[in-house]
Amino acid sequence: MTTPLTTPISRRTAFRGLGVAGLAAATGLLATKKANAASDLVVVDQIGTGPWDDENCGPTSAVIALVAAGKAPEHYVSGSEGAAVGGNATAVKNMRVSSGLSPAGDPAAKSVDYWGAYLKDLEKGIREHDGTATHSQYEEGVDAAASGSVVILHVHHGRLIDEEADYGHFVVAQGKDSDGNILVSDPGRAQTIGITGYSRQHLLDAQRADATIVS
Repeated sequence: MTTPLTTPISRRTAFRGLGVAGLAAATGLLATKKANAASDLVVVDQIGTGPWDDENCGPTSAVIALVAAGKAPEHYVSGSEGAAVGGNATAVKNMRVSSGLSPAGDPAAKSVDYWGAYLKDLEKGIREHDGTATHSQYEEGVDAAASGSVVILHVHHGRLIDEEADYGHFVVAQGKDSDGNILVSDPGRAQTIGITGYSRQHLLDAQRADATIVS
C-alpha cells in the first residue's frame, strides 16, 4: 500500500506524480509473479497509452481483464516489456476504439463528451474482442473475483489506496493471495503497486459504482 498523501490530489496528479523509477517498476513486476499463483492478472500501465492516458483506466482494465480471461487482444505485449510505461499503448488505444471512446482509425480523438468511460463502454469493447462481459452489482463482482472470476470493479481510487484523492477508477480483480486477500491489478498504479491484495471489506468500502464479470 502506498503512503497516504496529506493533501487532496487531482486525477492527473495522482497518475503522474509518482514517477516511473526502476525500483518501483520492479516492485510491480514482482507483485505480478506473486499473483500468478492465485490468478492470471497482469500489470498494464495506463500512463503512456496516448493523449487520453489520464482517463484510460477503463480501456486498460479491459485489456487486463481479457488477458486474465485467456483472451489477450491483438497487439498485447506480455512480460516486463508490456508492464513498462507505454508497453501496451497499442492494445489500449485499440480498446478505446472498440469501446466507442475514440473513432475508428483515430485513437488520438474522442467520440464521447465525458471523462473516462462507463462500464457499458468497456463491456462493448470486451465483446468486440470476443470476450463475455456480464454487468453485475459491485458486491456480486467482489465475491465473484474472490471465487476466481475476472472482474472489472469501479472503485473510488482514494478509498482503495488510502490516499486523499476523489475520483472514480477502474481496476481488475481476480483470485486471492496466500492471506486470503482479493488480488487487484491497478492500471493507475502499475509502477508502484502493480498487483496487490485487499480484504473483501476494504474493496466494499471502496465502491464507486458497479462491476462487470469478464470471461
